[in-house]
Amino acid sequence: MDERRIQKALGKHLYLQNVCIPNVLMYQRGKHEYEADLIYFGRKSNYLTEVEIKISIQDFRADLKKATYHDHPNVRNFYYAVPFYLYEKHKEEIEETITLCKAGLILIDERMDNNGISHCFVKSFHKKAKPRKNAVELTEKEKNNYLRIGCMKWVGRY
Repeated sequence: MDERRIQKALGKHLYLQNVCIPNVLMYQRGKHEYEADLIYFGRKSNYLTEVEIKISIQDFRADLKKATYHDHPNVRNFYYAVPFYLYEKHKEEIEETITLCKAGLILIDERMDNNGISHCFVKSFHKKAKPRKNAVELTEKEKNNYLRIGCMKWVGRY
C-alpha cells in the first residue's frame, strides 16, 4: 500500500458527497506552509476536512515532530488514514496519539479481485474526528480555488 493508492481509495469512497483533492499545499500568511495528503469538503459544507496518510509507524511518529502541525484555519476535522495491518500492529500507540491530537482515524484495507489484482478500500471511519471550534468558513472564492486545484490534480494524474 502506498499514499497514492490510499488517496484513490479515499477519493472513490468520498466523491459522491464531497469534493476530494490530493496533495494540496496549505498556505497561511505568516506561517510555514505544509502539504495536506488529501482534503475534502462537502457540497454544502464551508469547512475543510484534512486527511494525513501514514503507511509506516515511523512516518506516523515523525508527523508529531513537524514544525507546522496540520493547523490550517479552514480545517474543521482532521483524520489520519492508516493501513489496517499497521493499526493492528500498533493499536495502542495510534489510539493514544489520535486521542491526544483530537484526530479521527480512517482504516484502509486491501483485497484481491478475481484477476489477482490488489485493490485498496476504506475499511471504516474507525474514530470520528473532534471538530475544531475555531475553524474558519471557506469563502466562495476559496471554494472555487480548491475546485480549480482539484481539477488540475486529478486530471494531471491520469
